[in-house]
Amino acid sequence: MMELLAVLAIFLCVFSFSLAFPTINPESIFIPLVHRVRDDVSDVFQADSNEFPTDPRVPPVVTDQDAQAVLQDYGFLSSDDIINRLDQTTDSAKDALKRFQKQFNLTENGALDDDTRRLISAPRCGVAELNAIEDKWTKRALTFKINSFPRSVPQSEARNLINQAFKEWTKHVLLNVTEVSRGEADIYVSDEQKIHENRLGSECRFTTNTTLAHAFFPEVGDIHYNTDRSYTSEEFFSATIHEIGHTLGLDHSNSKTSIMFPFHIRYHTEIPEEDRRALQALYGVSRTTTAIPTVPPRTETPVPPLCSLHKFDAILNDARGQTYALAGDYYYPLRDRTPRGRRISSKWPKLPGSVDVAFTYRNNKTFCFNRNRVWVYADNQLEAGYPKPIEDDFPGLPGNLGAVFVTKQGNLLALRKKHYWFYSPRKRPQIGKEFPRFVYDFQGMPVNVDAALRHTDGLAYFFKGRNYHVLNMTDYTMGPATPMKRRWFAC
Repeated sequence: MMELLAVLAIFLCVFSFSLAFPTINPESIFIPLVHRVRDDVSDVFQADSNEFPTDPRVPPVVTDQDAQAVLQDYGFLSSDDIINRLDQTTDSAKDALKRFQKQFNLTENGALDDDTRRLISAPRCGVAELNAIEDKWTKRALTFKINSFPRSVPQSEARNLINQAFKEWTKHVLLNVTEVSRGEADIYVSDEQKIHENRLGSECRFTTNTTLAHAFFPEVGDIHYNTDRSYTSEEFFSATIHEIGHTLGLDHSNSKTSIMFPFHIRYHTEIPEEDRRALQALYGVSRTTTAIPTVPPRTETPVPPLCSLHKFDAILNDARGQTYALAGDYYYPLRDRTPRGRRISSKWPKLPGSVDVAFTYRNNKTFCFNRNRVWVYADNQLEAGYPKPIEDDFPGLPGNLGAVFVTKQGNLLALRKKHYWFYSPRKRPQIGKEFPRFVYDFQGMPVNVDAALRHTDGLAYFFKGRNYHVLNMTDYTMGPATPMKRRWFAC
């Protein structure tokens, strides 16, 4: 009897415990835990992994309003209902999502699917894709000054990491950056509130709670950390090396392996090859030896045949209606079926080779852009006072353009990589505040257009590589890529 009572007592004890403490399913606490971890930027990066912890079973909570705010803040969705393009068009949330998805190699369905939610909610740089304007420093010796530090990283450690991040970039290029503690500097580093001012007195802000930091392009180049965020050492270094890329002149990249990918989904401890090449294109390759190379005998480089060229720098019609293709140091008259190349300087005196754009404009004068300067020719004679900064003749228009198209009304559609500007000389300001915009506004428009031309036949041609596209001026859609040899020359 006593044994039976003992067994019964044990049973009642276990039963009571199970009522008080029911069995816990581990996944029932894992899911909310993941959301809390993602909301805490100090835990977003795991110390034992270089990958962003995205669990496919648990898509982050991103509402339509959240997505709209991010798309608007970073340039994919306009705050205006109607945007002035060449004519007028409207943006929709679905179109904006498609632009975002295309930019970052996601499925272009215009839906807020799980992959899109994960990327939208990931910690990122505060530089908007739309407003990123690449430029470079005009000098090779720069200084930076640290005005304040993030509270979550010890000052001595933060200083060492900032210096290390600068060195990682500059060891690959002809550029020297040193820290100063007194006086003026070229680049200022600081920890800032959500709403703050840059050194020019303009208001700037960290627009979303996922923003880690932002930076400015040359020749302002400051770096601001978000004071509301908590950084691990690894995350701080990764964010710093990314922002320094901006201060030295690099735009965002849509390659996930690049340091300049805007979303912080992995750590970087050194500069990937693609980023080294991008910076070397601006500043040249660092000299690794002091040996003087042997200078070979000078030989005359043969003129490359037109049919051997893979792309052109510019294509224009002159005041007489003649069409020329420019490539490197040579120009090719396209009236000839098999044109021979001639030195650019023989037709346009003092014009350097490898121009960015060339077009006929204003009283049938020829305008040629090279980086940030413009040359103007009347009857193939250089006008007095040229070359001069592009800004002097075309306020608000950036340098390093890929193509310029002249409309019938005398307006300019300027393109560079994935952005475009619309310049209206009769308006003030000549370029509206909504520009630059993405070329995706024009359905079928390729990125990195090489040249553009309004031809004597009245059609709008856009060239990339050895192909051309025709722009439909009614609905602003781009025709398919067509080999140039079918229309422009015989090869």
